[in-house]
Amino acid sequence: MTKHDTWVKLKPGNPYEPILDLFPESKIPVRDPFPLERFTTEDGGQVPLWVIDLERLWPVQINALAQLIANGRGADLVEVQSEAVSLGGFGMADGWVEAMECDVEGFQRSKELADFFETAPQPPSARAWREFYNSQHERWIEGDEVPPPVNSIEDVDPRLRTPELERALKMRKIESAIGQGNYSVLDVLTGRAFTDALNIIDPENSYSLVGYDDEFEDDEVYE
Repeated sequence: MTKHDTWVKLKPGNPYEPILDLFPESKIPVRDPFPLERFTTEDGGQVPLWVIDLERLWPVQINALAQLIANGRGADLVEVQSEAVSLGGFGMADGWVEAMECDVEGFQRSKELADFFETAPQPPSARAWREFYNSQHERWIEGDEVPPPVNSIEDVDPRLRTPELERALKMRKIESAIGQGNYSVLDVLTGRAFTDALNIIDPENSYSLVGYDDEFEDDEVYE
Protein backbone atom coordinates (compact mmCIF):
# COMPACT_ATOMS: atom_id res chain seq x y z
CA MET A 1 0.00 0.00 0.00
CA THR A 2 1.26 3.47 -0.87
CA LYS A 3 2.48 5.47 2.08
CA HIS A 4 0.29 8.55 2.20
CA ASP A 5 1.91 11.94 2.49
CA THR A 6 -0.66 14.55 3.48
CA TRP A 7 -0.68 16.50 6.75
CA VAL A 8 -2.93 19.20 8.15
CA LYS A 9 -2.48 22.00 10.65
CA LEU A 10 -5.49 22.99 12.72
CA LYS A 11 -7.08 26.31 13.60
CA PRO A 12 -6.53 27.86 17.04
CA GLY A 13 -9.08 26.71 19.57
CA ASN A 14 -9.44 23.25 18.02
CA PRO A 15 -10.36 20.39 20.38
CA TYR A 16 -7.05 18.62 19.68
CA GLU A 17 -4.88 21.34 21.24
CA PRO A 18 -4.27 19.38 24.50
CA ILE A 19 -2.39 16.66 22.59
CA LEU A 20 -0.79 18.57 19.69
CA ASP A 21 2.59 18.51 21.41
CA LEU A 22 2.69 14.79 20.58
CA PHE A 23 2.77 15.62 16.86
CA PRO A 24 5.97 17.06 15.34
CA GLU A 25 5.37 20.67 14.24
CA SER A 26 1.73 20.16 15.32
CA LYS A 27 1.04 18.48 11.97
CA ILE A 28 -1.46 15.63 11.90
CA PRO A 29 -1.15 12.95 9.19
CA VAL A 30 -4.32 12.46 7.16
CA ARG A 31 -5.11 9.83 4.59
CA ASP A 32 -6.42 12.00 1.79
CA PRO A 33 -5.51 15.32 0.25
CA PHE A 34 -9.21 16.23 0.48
CA PRO A 35 -12.06 15.19 2.83
CA LEU A 36 -13.25 12.34 0.64
CA GLU A 37 -14.77 10.05 3.26
CA ARG A 38 -18.43 10.62 4.07
CA PHE A 39 -19.89 9.48 7.38
CA THR A 40 -23.51 9.04 8.40
CA THR A 41 -24.61 10.99 11.48
CA GLU A 42 -27.07 9.80 14.11
CA ASP A 43 -29.91 11.66 12.39
CA GLY A 44 -29.16 10.01 9.05
CA GLY A 45 -27.29 12.92 7.47
CA GLN A 46 -23.89 12.68 5.84
CA VAL A 47 -20.82 14.80 6.56
CA PRO A 48 -17.36 14.84 4.94
CA LEU A 49 -14.56 14.13 7.39
CA TRP A 50 -10.80 14.12 7.15
CA VAL A 51 -9.42 10.71 8.11
CA ILE A 52 -6.46 10.89 10.48
CA ASP A 53 -4.21 8.19 9.03
CA LEU A 54 -3.97 5.35 11.53
CA GLU A 55 -1.01 3.78 9.72
CA ARG A 56 1.18 6.83 10.28
CA LEU A 57 0.38 7.36 13.95
CA TRP A 58 2.60 6.31 16.84
CA PRO A 59 0.98 4.23 19.61
CA VAL A 60 1.12 7.17 22.02
CA GLN A 61 -0.67 9.35 19.45
CA ILE A 62 -3.33 6.70 18.84
CA ASN A 63 -4.00 6.37 22.56
CA ALA A 64 -4.14 10.14 23.07
CA LEU A 65 -6.55 10.65 20.16
CA ALA A 66 -8.80 7.80 21.26
CA GLN A 67 -8.93 9.10 24.83
CA LEU A 68 -9.63 12.65 23.69
CA ILE A 69 -12.44 11.56 21.37
CA ALA A 70 -13.92 9.19 23.96
CA ASN A 71 -14.00 11.96 26.57
CA GLY A 72 -15.53 14.42 24.11
CA ARG A 73 -18.24 12.02 22.98
CA GLY A 74 -18.86 10.38 26.33
CA ALA A 75 -18.03 7.08 24.68
CA ASP A 76 -16.12 4.00 25.73
CA LEU A 77 -12.38 4.10 24.91
CA VAL A 78 -12.35 0.59 23.45
CA GLU A 79 -15.33 1.47 21.27
CA VAL A 80 -13.53 4.51 19.85
CA GLN A 81 -10.37 2.49 19.19
CA SER A 82 -12.32 -0.27 17.45
CA GLU A 83 -14.16 2.25 15.30
CA ALA A 84 -10.84 3.83 14.25
CA VAL A 85 -9.43 0.43 13.26
CA SER A 86 -12.51 -0.39 11.18
CA LEU A 87 -12.33 2.97 9.37
CA GLY A 88 -8.56 3.06 8.98
CA GLY A 89 -8.31 6.22 11.06
CA PHE A 90 -10.03 8.80 13.24
CA GLY A 91 -12.61 11.08 11.64
CA MET A 92 -11.97 14.82 12.02
CA ALA A 93 -14.39 17.64 11.16
CA ASP A 94 -13.39 19.67 8.11
CA GLY A 95 -13.99 22.97 9.89
CA TRP A 96 -10.93 22.60 12.14
CA VAL A 97 -8.42 22.38 9.28
CA GLU A 98 -6.47 25.59 8.67
CA ALA A 99 -3.79 24.43 6.23
CA MET A 100 -2.79 21.30 4.35
CA GLU A 101 0.63 20.07 3.26
CA CYS A 102 1.11 17.21 0.85
CA ASP A 103 3.75 15.52 -1.26
CA VAL A 104 3.71 13.54 -4.48
CA GLU A 105 0.60 11.49 -3.75
CA GLY A 106 -1.26 14.57 -2.59
CA PHE A 107 -0.30 16.44 -5.78
CA GLN A 108 -1.49 13.59 -7.98
CA ARG A 109 -4.76 13.08 -6.16
CA SER A 110 -5.46 16.81 -6.12
CA LYS A 111 -4.83 16.85 -9.88
CA GLU A 112 -7.30 14.00 -10.31
CA LEU A 113 -9.89 15.87 -8.25
CA ALA A 114 -9.40 18.95 -10.43
CA ASP A 115 -9.74 16.78 -13.53
CA PHE A 116 -12.96 15.34 -12.13
CA PHE A 117 -14.48 18.79 -11.62
CA GLU A 118 -13.52 19.78 -15.16
CA THR A 119 -14.83 16.66 -16.89
CA ALA A 120 -17.81 15.53 -14.82
CA PRO A 121 -21.29 16.89 -15.56
CA GLN A 122 -21.90 20.05 -13.56
CA PRO A 123 -22.95 19.83 -10.88
CA PRO A 124 -21.51 16.31 -10.46
CA SER A 125 -24.24 13.72 -10.05
CA ALA A 126 -24.37 11.27 -7.17
CA ARG A 127 -23.37 8.52 -9.60
CA ALA A 128 -20.34 10.50 -10.83
CA TRP A 129 -19.23 11.18 -7.27
CA ARG A 130 -19.64 7.52 -6.35
CA GLU A 131 -17.61 6.32 -9.33
CA PHE A 132 -14.86 8.83 -8.60
CA TYR A 133 -14.82 7.89 -4.94
CA ASN A 134 -14.68 4.16 -5.69
CA SER A 135 -11.80 4.69 -8.10
CA GLN A 136 -9.85 6.75 -5.57
CA HIS A 137 -10.49 4.27 -2.78
CA GLU A 138 -9.48 1.24 -4.84
CA ARG A 139 -6.35 2.78 -6.32
CA TRP A 140 -4.96 4.89 -3.49
CA ILE A 141 -6.35 3.57 -0.21
CA GLU A 142 -6.60 -0.16 -0.88
CA GLY A 143 -4.29 -0.43 -3.87
CA ASP A 144 -0.62 0.00 -4.67
CA GLU A 145 -0.83 3.06 -6.90
CA VAL A 146 2.51 4.86 -7.16
CA PRO A 147 2.37 8.58 -7.98
CA PRO A 148 4.75 10.07 -10.56
CA PRO A 149 7.83 11.71 -9.02
CA VAL A 150 7.94 15.46 -8.36
CA ASN A 151 11.45 16.87 -8.67
CA SER A 152 10.64 20.44 -9.66
CA ILE A 153 7.70 22.79 -10.12
CA GLU A 154 7.45 21.64 -13.76
CA ASP A 155 6.37 18.20 -12.50
CA VAL A 156 3.36 19.73 -10.72
CA ASP A 157 0.07 20.33 -12.51
CA PRO A 158 -0.11 24.04 -13.49
CA ARG A 159 -3.40 24.40 -11.61
CA LEU A 160 -1.65 23.51 -8.36
CA ARG A 161 1.51 25.61 -8.73
CA THR A 162 2.22 28.44 -6.32
CA PRO A 163 5.33 30.55 -5.65
CA GLU A 164 5.50 29.05 -2.15
CA LEU A 165 5.48 25.52 -3.56
CA GLU A 166 8.21 26.37 -6.06
CA ARG A 167 10.41 27.75 -3.28
CA ALA A 168 9.75 24.69 -1.13
CA LEU A 169 10.72 22.30 -3.94
CA LYS A 170 13.95 24.23 -4.59
CA MET A 171 14.79 24.18 -0.89
CA ARG A 172 14.18 20.42 -0.81
CA LYS A 173 16.68 19.94 -3.65
CA ILE A 174 19.21 22.09 -1.81
CA GLU A 175 18.74 20.12 1.41
CA SER A 176 19.07 16.84 -0.50
CA ALA A 177 22.29 18.00 -2.18
CA ILE A 178 23.73 19.12 1.15
CA GLY A 179 22.74 15.85 2.79
CA GLN A 180 24.55 13.85 0.12
CA GLY A 181 27.70 15.98 0.28
CA ASN A 182 29.03 14.72 3.63
CA TYR A 183 29.82 18.30 4.71
CA SER A 184 31.28 19.30 8.05
CA VAL A 185 29.60 21.73 10.40
CA LEU A 186 32.13 24.37 9.31
CA ASP A 187 31.22 23.81 5.65
CA VAL A 188 27.57 24.50 6.48
CA LEU A 189 28.30 27.53 8.66
CA THR A 190 30.61 29.15 6.09
CA GLY A 191 28.13 28.62 3.28
CA ARG A 192 30.26 26.24 1.23
CA ALA A 193 27.67 23.45 1.40
CA PHE A 194 24.85 25.77 0.33
CA THR A 195 26.94 27.19 -2.54
CA ASP A 196 27.81 23.71 -3.83
CA ALA A 197 24.14 22.74 -3.67
CA LEU A 198 23.12 25.78 -5.70
CA ASN A 199 25.64 24.86 -8.40
CA ILE A 200 24.17 21.35 -8.53
CA ILE A 201 20.52 22.34 -8.81
CA ASP A 202 21.10 25.44 -10.99
CA PRO A 203 23.91 24.52 -13.41
CA GLU A 204 23.03 27.39 -15.77
CA ASN A 205 24.50 29.82 -13.23
CA SER A 206 27.74 29.80 -11.28
CA TYR A 207 27.79 30.39 -7.54
CA SER A 208 30.84 30.95 -5.35
CA LEU A 209 31.68 32.17 -1.88
CA VAL A 210 32.73 35.80 -1.57
CA GLY A 211 35.35 36.52 1.06
CA TYR A 212 35.65 39.76 2.99
CA ASP A 213 38.70 40.84 0.97
CA ASP A 214 36.94 40.05 -2.31
CA GLU A 215 33.80 41.98 -1.45
CA PHE A 216 35.45 45.30 -0.70
CA GLU A 217 38.10 47.14 -2.69
CA ASP A 218 41.35 47.93 -0.91
CA ASP A 219 40.97 51.67 -1.45
CA GLU A 220 37.54 51.86 0.18
CA VAL A 221 37.54 53.98 3.34
CA TYR A 222 35.30 53.21 6.29
CA GLU A 223 34.52 55.56 9.11
